[in-house]
Amino acid sequence: MMNNNMTSIREYYRDLDDNQKDILDWFYDMSHTVNMLPKGMKTDRGNLLVSPAMGIWKSKNLEFATSVKQTIKGPYRDSEPIMDVDGDGTQLMLYRQRESDSGHINSDKNNLSSNVALTVNLDLKIPIGIVIEQKKKIDNRKTYKFFIGMVLGWEDGFFLIQIANKDGLVNAKKPLKQLEKSFEKIDTDNNDFNEDEKFDVHNIIDARRKQERAIVIRQGQTEFRKKVLDAYDYKCAISENNVEEVLEAAHIFPYKGKETNTINNGILLRSDLHLLFDKKMIRINQDYIVQISPLLVNTVYKKYDGLKLSLPKDIQSYPDKKALIDHYDCCDF
Repeated sequence: MMNNNMTSIREYYRDLDDNQKDILDWFYDMSHTVNMLPKGMKTDRGNLLVSPAMGIWKSKNLEFATSVKQTIKGPYRDSEPIMDVDGDGTQLMLYRQRESDSGHINSDKNNLSSNVALTVNLDLKIPIGIVIEQKKKIDNRKTYKFFIGMVLGWEDGFFLIQIANKDGLVNAKKPLKQLEKSFEKIDTDNNDFNEDEKFDVHNIIDARRKQERAIVIRQGQTEFRKKVLDAYDYKCAISENNVEEVLEAAHIFPYKGKETNTINNGILLRSDLHLLFDKKMIRINQDYIVQISPLLVNTVYKKYDGLKLSLPKDIQSYPDKKALIDHYDCCDF
């Protein structure tokens, strides 16, 4: 059942600059299809579609976000797209905002640049590209399902996104309370809910936050972060970025309890570099030389390839070489 509030999503980005329209047109044309990302993750005009490392992609020269990406092994429990109950062909999804070590949801929303950017999309009604990783691979390459949508709300750390239907139409005027009814059934392949139970957005968010806290709250993490910050003089060991809010204590050997929270199992990294390190797209050899995956050679991360890690002043705080070798051997390049 269609209604008079349905509008072509293109109406919401017709006044943007040509490069941003180029990106959103790509998502519009690819919407509801499954395929690989193009070479270099760019449009034919050379505009980057997604961030190689981060879930939320915001260009430096823009105030708003261009796309959001959901990966199978991602750190956050976003929802799969769910069909809206109104029968207008639109779908809805909850997208988890980026988090800092502080754990303060509202502070993260208002201070982390990627969350601030998505809030601009919400406030100014600017469409967003959506990329969802699929289990299927083509020629051993990852595939994704693409959509274009609108950010319609925010609640407890989740952005509510409405996906345009196959005709490219959205209803950006629908009240949040009305949207809640569409979350009565959740795909049990992606969470622990019984699909026969009924939920509203608040119940879903509360349950997902509890799941995430069980993963994120780790014994001794605050003390570990402080030790690593001090050892590296509050500077990223690769980029030398000194903005504390984006610096994270990365484990070389994956976290397995408080015994892995030792200074020699830690490296201070900027948040995006930490994510790439965890995803085995950045590795460090036993001579403390940084190496990047071939998948990153056409990105801004190329400049870090071959750099020597900025090490602590105290040799006793150097990264453990055996742990680095174990991580190195786990990388596929």
